[in-house]
Amino acid sequence: MPQVTWPINISQCLSNASQMLRELLIDSHLTQLVDQPTRYRSQQQPSTLDLLITSDENLLANLEYLDPIGKSDHSVLKAELQMCFIWNSKVMVYQKRIVDFGALDNELNKLNWLSLFTGSSVCDNWDIFKQMLNDLIESKSKTITLKKSCKKPWIDNRILKLINRKRCLWRRFRRTSSQADYNVHRVFSNWLSNVIKDARSKYEKTIGENKDPKSFYKYIRCALSGPVRTPQLRDSKGVLIDRHENISDMFAKSFSEAFVSEPPTVSSTVYSPSNSDQIINVVVTETAVYERLKRLKIATSPGPDNISANVLNNCATSLCKPLSFLMNQSLESGVLPLDWRTATVKPIYKSGDKFDPANYRPISLTSLVVKTMEAIIYEKTLDFLQKHKIIPSQQHGFVPGKSVSSNLLCCLSDWSLEVDRGNSVDVAYLDFSKAFDRVPKRRLLFKLQHYGIRGLLLRWIESFLTDRIFKVKVGNCFSLSAPVLSGVPQGSILGPLLFITYVADLSGLLKSPHAFYADDLKIYGISSDHQKIKRDLTITERWCEDWLLPLNTSKCKLLYIGKNNPRHRYFINNVELSTCDEYLDLGVLITSSLSWSEHLNRIIAKANKIIYLVSKTFVKPSVETTAKIYKTYIRPILEFSNNVWTPVLERDKKLLESTQRRVTRMPYGINRPQYLDRLATMNLTSLSVRRTRGDVITTFQALTTANSPIGHLFSLNPDTRTRGHIFKLQKENFKTRSRQHFLSNRVFDPWNSLPDYVVLSNSVLSFKINYDHYCTE
Repeated sequence: MPQVTWPINISQCLSNASQMLRELLIDSHLTQLVDQPTRYRSQQQPSTLDLLITSDENLLANLEYLDPIGKSDHSVLKAELQMCFIWNSKVMVYQKRIVDFGALDNELNKLNWLSLFTGSSVCDNWDIFKQMLNDLIESKSKTITLKKSCKKPWIDNRILKLINRKRCLWRRFRRTSSQADYNVHRVFSNWLSNVIKDARSKYEKTIGENKDPKSFYKYIRCALSGPVRTPQLRDSKGVLIDRHENISDMFAKSFSEAFVSEPPTVSSTVYSPSNSDQIINVVVTETAVYERLKRLKIATSPGPDNISANVLNNCATSLCKPLSFLMNQSLESGVLPLDWRTATVKPIYKSGDKFDPANYRPISLTSLVVKTMEAIIYEKTLDFLQKHKIIPSQQHGFVPGKSVSSNLLCCLSDWSLEVDRGNSVDVAYLDFSKAFDRVPKRRLLFKLQHYGIRGLLLRWIESFLTDRIFKVKVGNCFSLSAPVLSGVPQGSILGPLLFITYVADLSGLLKSPHAFYADDLKIYGISSDHQKIKRDLTITERWCEDWLLPLNTSKCKLLYIGKNNPRHRYFINNVELSTCDEYLDLGVLITSSLSWSEHLNRIIAKANKIIYLVSKTFVKPSVETTAKIYKTYIRPILEFSNNVWTPVLERDKKLLESTQRRVTRMPYGINRPQYLDRLATMNLTSLSVRRTRGDVITTFQALTTANSPIGHLFSLNPDTRTRGHIFKLQKENFKTRSRQHFLSNRVFDPWNSLPDYVVLSNSVLSFKINYDHYCTE
């Protein structure tokens, strides 16, 4: 199979044998990792003959190509197999606390909190509040002991007793060697197998129809991602460490290395005028606290204070008054209790070597009370920053009304338009190194004051960022407390807003077109303006030095778009940017030809992996369960930012639709209904119909929303004499396929053909209803 290229390409024309290999890998969610020739023979072209195939790319690390052994013409492949097996008992005994929230809420309503808060500081009053709340929770709750199977939740006490009975029958046969005893065991074993199979089917049906989706999604996650295991790490000597105490300390040390120290004085200059208007305080009302508490998700993990979201949500009526008092006292004094400045950090694996702590992301679990306060401060601060246009229009991350799609649509509109004009485009993707952990506090506060955030609010934010500590939790063990020397808290509500405010002035220095998404920055322009791009890269490099936010040069990439691109060289920190033919830009694979076939191959392979795992998880899912799984886990992959991309070739359209076709076959056997009938039964539509629907919804939002980030992409037809609604689009001339199938062009016919009552809808929701009604007429 010499014509097979790696990584495998779905659109490549292959022989029959190679086609079978490709389909096997795709359908079985397998990945081949060898991407270099492994066989070298004189007078022959080197070939990739030795393959390394795995179902999990993260299972193997450090693949090396070594010299052949002896007279062999095959390279030696060496890789580390990273597997972690942890023994668990078959039966888990655990305790569950049941709280009578009605009685707890009544008792909390009887308390006169203002008379109870006898402390002079918010820290003392917080301790009083926490102690009173915990005492009442203890008095209004009971603890019960439950027992269940660790791996198979459908196995209850009854089935466990039957399994023990089966073992007793087997032991009796081993003692007597009697054929009669064997027959008894065999009959009982077959009967028990059917009992377990029925219990599993009943359990899957129950969680699928349950109104509380938590158990259903937990069951699916365990199947798709595997159970969450306590990681093992490799120390400096290469020895694997499996003790939780040592692992948590290693993580804490690794996360602390990301922090930076800054000089005591700020000598850098903010390249934007100072704001004469200011916001100096935020008043927290009981109504605002109540609304925020009712929005809390019950499954949200509590912070170090162990006050759960369940308590705060169910007792919001009685807790909003004391909490608003504590929050206002904190704002007036500029002091935060230690619980509000402490984070429990859980390491989440990203990619790469599983035994390297640097490949884990620290996720902070902070107090839900301070998160509620952050949300209120966030709203007021964001309104102030947007009113005075502090946050640039090029920033699409953590800004209401903007998203990944708006970022990509703005960029792809510029790129496809320049390619259509016969120009080539150079795109520099820049990555800040551990950006959220390295934001220097003094410089951040200096910028906030420059932008108009002053007074009590600025003092509170300073206290929020100062003297923070964190502990890493692994299993049931905690690391030693470690100080947070820099950065904004990851996992907080206010942290992302502080970060995008910190980098806001960089946008005003850049002359080339650019786009931000939080800490992701791309600078681009036509190749003939390469000097301008080089200047902006130099300015960005200097800004990073001044504001102590370095770039990760190894992750910065350069993408050349368009034919006959002169491929100019660009440098960052005196290091030439590495080039790539394709780049995963915010989850969408952008290629140098602006073709979407490679992106389709990627998302289809990812969806097939989940389909395979789901088919192995459920015995025989019902139609309702299959539709629920598909809508939750599979279709979002196939439709992520699909207003940005679209399948152009017929084979790509059929391949994408075949993925949904494959899912709809799961509840049925060989004698299944036709595809369209299966779609109707599951209340689904074809993916092509949904793509058109998504395009017109995006167009409606762009044309009817004030200050829409993508409104400038659409041109209205100024000729009012033609038939149609008042929002008719104007036809655009194009030369290339990439511009022809861009959103503003491919939506031309579907949008202009809509009747007035659909286009003139009052809201997005009413537009969807009217559009669906129009399509079914």
